[in-house]
Amino acid sequence: MHFELILPGLNWPTGPGPHPASRSGLPALGTLLGFASHRWDEQCTLEALLTRRFGMHGPIPHARLRRLGEMDGTDAPGHWLCCDPVHLHFARDKLLLADASGLAITRVEADTLMAGLNETFGDIGQFEAPAPDRWYLRVAEAPVPRFHPIADVNGRPVQLFLPEGDDCPRWARLSNEIEVWLYNHPINEAREANGQRRINGIWLWGAGETDLRTRPPVQRILANAPYPRGLARHAGIASGTAEHFQPSPETTLAVVDTLHRPLLHMTPDAWTAALETLEKDWFAPLLQALKAGQLKHLRITVPGDRHLLELEIGQRGLWKFWRKPQGLDALLATAPSLDSPS
Repeated sequence: MHFELILPGLNWPTGPGPHPASRSGLPALGTLLGFASHRWDEQCTLEALLTRRFGMHGPIPHARLRRLGEMDGTDAPGHWLCCDPVHLHFARDKLLLADASGLAITRVEADTLMAGLNETFGDIGQFEAPAPDRWYLRVAEAPVPRFHPIADVNGRPVQLFLPEGDDCPRWARLSNEIEVWLYNHPINEAREANGQRRINGIWLWGAGETDLRTRPPVQRILANAPYPRGLARHAGIASGTAEHFQPSPETTLAVVDTLHRPLLHMTPDAWTAALETLEKDWFAPLLQALKAGQLKHLRITVPGDRHLLELEIGQRGLWKFWRKPQGLDALLATAPSLDSPS
């Protein structure tokens, strides 16, 4: 059995002072790191990594795949865009975007805003919010511009990531009109009165080819996030939730993203707690499966906006008794500088 564990957010930056990973005893992770060979590569988002793994080419329909992976699994005809709610704010003279992970949008707020968007902008398409912080727009005609993923824009100047190509003005006008509508909505007045940030914008992205071909590298995907679940459904392979490791005869890829939000918001206590849960639910049982011969090969992959880290551990590698456990902070400190080759 071959197993790949993808862990966005494992790469908490090293620097002055103690690393959050040093707060906890992580014997299984330390043993796995000690026996692993590792390789640093150029930065890579989770979506780009999955694109690479599944051999996909051309404009990837992230919106349709993510929508397909939502709990209702909708794949209605038409062309899909992610229409994600954001908070726009100025820092000095630059307009910055913050994604919805810090907005705590409620189900009632999302439903109310969806009803208003469909009433006001229904001639554009159909707005949907299967999750309060994940919105979609379904349109009849394929959008022409090239849109930038929200992960590229989060925390950065919006001006650097505007749509490119033909027909951009029409989509820019739509975004501006929705921003004005959102800003003046009573929900945002109530949020501001309660000390919450306004939901004062949307980010359109994720259009792509409707006829997408894939070459699945595994027989099964485990994930709680909708994009990898939708990718599994599109590729016609088995899928399940990513709660904890259990041996299986199927080659498997698991995406566990519990570290991503704590890293994004730089909350070390939450990140450490999530890492301790990973130790119990994933690292310890994975190590035991390697020792028992239930698992022949394990790959741990860490996508990130600075580097990609790949770790390879084979069952035979456990015979190298001279290898010593390695701390996660020590491994992360070996990342090459961004101005040097990896």
